Amino acid sequence: MSEKLPVKHLKLYKLGEIPRSEFIDIPTNNTDLLDQEKRGFFFKLLRTPKPQRKFEPKISKKAKHLIKLNAAVWLHFVTPPKQKVAFMLVYKDLIDKFGVIVEEVGPTHKTSIMLSNKVEIEYTGEIEFLRAYCTGISSGEIVTAEGLNIKRMTSTEDIAIEKLA
Repeated sequence: MSEKLPVKHLKLYKLGEIPRSEFIDIPTNNTDLLDQEKRGFFFKLLRTPKPQRKFEPKISKKAKHLIKLNAAVWLHFVTPPKQKVAFMLVYKDLIDKFGVIVEEVGPTHKTSIMLSNKVEIEYTGEIEFLRAYCTGISSGEIVTAEGLNIKRMTSTEDIAIEKLA
């Protein structure tokens, strides 16, 4: 499992936001998207006012969950990085904000770097957000991110990777 780190005191450079569909278990049926009647029902729900309910405190779900992701990004620098650069996924769960290092690379003479790896995120409750960040970028250094790709691993992908290893 990947080691989670608190990110309060890190200088982070935001690369992008990860769509919620990659890390939240919500079953969807693709035929629902094609059915005009079902889409119309969804819009009716959005437009109707919410009924007033008594405030009921939520029961916190402190269960621990595990999610496996494949993460990759191409970073392009104007000048080669002079210090270690790390690609991180940062998430907020019920407890706090944490980061998981996907891959890090030391100083290099290259101006284009691909960082990728498989990571496991153990979280408590629900994930509020998941974002891709880069650390080790000094002020004044110009970097662009291309091809940010985060995909959830399925159990069949796990089996295929273990067979190759």
